[in-house]
Parts: sequence; structure tokens; C-alpha cells
Amino acid sequence: AVVILVVEDDPQVARLISLVLQRSGHKSQVVADGESALDRAREQRPAMIFADLTIKGMGGEALCSALKSHEETRSIPYAGLSGHRDIPEKTKQCGADDYMGKPFEFEDLIRLVNKYAKAHS
Repeated sequence: AVVILVVEDDPQVARLISLVLQRSGHKSQVVADGESALDRAREQRPAMIFADLTIKGMGGEALCSALKSHEETRSIPYAGLSGHRDIPEKTKQCGADDYMGKPFEFEDLIRLVNKYAKAHS
């Protein structure tokens, strides 16, 4: 199965995303901060990364920039998550492949996964 990395420090949101992914046949791993996400992305090369932009420590934008500036992780599709209105600009600036607003519809999540994770595997 394809593994999707979820970077989210709100346990309820993380659990919800994991559940939706699981139902659509995908495995997910959750980490709560950018540093862990960076390590995990390098070690495991997930099929996709969903990351909240407002995580503690290294934020989602910094994480995105770091991933996109390294050869080994550049090709991993990255979708930023945020409840802020400026998410389209923020994700574009850091080089993210896509974004998803919060609160989100399950369909949006599945659509993004189907768009990126399939192409990657």
C-alpha cells in the first residue's frame, strides 16, 4: 500500500485524515512537527505529504521549502493544509504541489490523494 505522511499537531484532525485515507485504501503515518516530517520523508519517501502550515517548530512552509530544495525529496507531492485565507499564496511561495483548506471535505482529501499518490507509485 501507498504510505501518505500526515503532518498535523491537532490529534483529532490527524485521526480524521488517517481514517479517511484508510477507508480509501491508503496507509498513513502521522507526525506532529516539521523536523520529524523531514526525517520521515527522507527515510521512507512517502507517496504524498499533507502538512498543516501552522505546526509548531519548523512550520509547514519551511518544511515544504526544505523538502523541495533537496533532490531526494523534491518529487514527493506536497499539499499544504490551512484554515487561513492566504493558503493559495503561501503554498505557491514554498513550492507546494497543492493545498487544502480547513475545514475540508473528505472528497477533497481523496481527490488530492488520487491525483498525486497514484501518479507517484
